[in-house]
Amino acid sequence: MKSLAQTVPSYRLYREAYGESGDFWIHCETIPERTHLHNWEISPHRHDALFQIFFMSDGAGEITGDDGSRRFKAPCAIFIPPGEVHGFSYSRDVDGLVLTVVSDRLKTLAAADRRVALFASEIRIIPTSPEDKDANFAIECVRKLFEELTGRAHCRLLMLEPLMTGAIVGLVRSANAAGAANDGLDDRDRERVETLATLIAANFRAHKPVSFYADTIGVSPTHLNRIARKATGYSVLGLITQQLLEAARRDLIFTPTPIQGIAYGLGFSDPAYFNRFFRRQTGMTPGAFREAERRKQALGK
Repeated sequence: MKSLAQTVPSYRLYREAYGESGDFWIHCETIPERTHLHNWEISPHRHDALFQIFFMSDGAGEITGDDGSRRFKAPCAIFIPPGEVHGFSYSRDVDGLVLTVVSDRLKTLAAADRRVALFASEIRIIPTSPEDKDANFAIECVRKLFEELTGRAHCRLLMLEPLMTGAIVGLVRSANAAGAANDGLDDRDRERVETLATLIAANFRAHKPVSFYADTIGVSPTHLNRIARKATGYSVLGLITQQLLEAARRDLIFTPTPIQGIAYGLGFSDPAYFNRFFRRQTGMTPGAFREAERRKQALGK
């Protein structure tokens, strides 16, 4: 028996409204704009090379996927990863915005931070509220994207990618904060994770072993790894690696320092080892990464 994913149609990015080549990769519209044409029912389908973010300000409905149906009610956000089957049944008072983006943009963010990759692994329904600063930041980013895409302001193409990134990061933070309340950690362990983050920021260039952090905090390495994974999705070594990568990317993009100097500045005794480390984590050598970023800046992307 075929699954729903095997029988539903797959659609590309719709481009009725925006023909300018610079924004070919992103689309934003109001939810009623398309749904009212289909009597508030969107049949199950998928976007193999796109992801979507829906922000519902009014209304309610049901989303149908390969694993069944789920209810949602505004205010909320819904994230649809590439390739996931989804259909909607909306109430007639539904309102909000839907952002559709080519999946390559998501892959870049997921490669930069595992928390994005974990978030983007499945359909998410995220309740929002006025008190949720991260979700509200994401909503404002999408509202601004809608303004930029439907307007003709100067330099608007330069605004699109930062706003898209802000929308995703805001949602990831909101979802992670909601999940933290159910992560099984007590207040003491959460304090330990915060202390760990501070210690890593101060010592990551020294390449200290996990035992250093565990001894400083006063727990076993096993316990520290367990609570770090629960809170962040990373082991202690994974958190150190992410800190090193963030610093390496920043230096490669924003400083003229030779790669050898960056390697030594990050505590690598051999630049060749830094090259292997960076390539293993990103799929690119430091030199190739720096050149790619320079090309992006030259093109204004």
